[in-house]
Amino acid sequence: MATKLRALFLAIALGLCLIPSTLRGADPAVIQSPPTTLHHFMDAQNIGAFSLNAIMMAADLATTRRALQVPGTHEENPLMRSQGVAIVMKVGVVGAGIGIAYMLHKTGHHRAERLLPIFMGMPSAIAAAHNAGIHP
Repeated sequence: MATKLRALFLAIALGLCLIPSTLRGADPAVIQSPPTTLHHFMDAQNIGAFSLNAIMMAADLATTRRALQVPGTHEENPLMRSQGVAIVMKVGVVGAGIGIAYMLHKTGHHRAERLLPIFMGMPSAIAAAHNAGIHP
């Protein structure tokens, strides 16, 4: 019974969200979006986030090369077996992250712009931590 009541409550709440504001008595001219704080794209927070992203990528490269010196280990990713290709791929990922963050900045998605470099660097940080645990 409780699940049916919850489902009914959710359906009513969703239905109320779909009612246009003009029918609810609110004047559309009065409704304004909250003011956004403007910031430059390359401010201290973004520079820090992009730097952290690059550091995580570099740590992954360094620990991978060190781990590959241990006998019996090998690189699973065939694209990353060449050190030159690995460096180009990591630099490309950092550059793509900066480009995507810039597009998010221009479209007003500032929270996503700030979190994207960290989100993109986390797999490399996890891989670097794993590789650091591989010892001869």
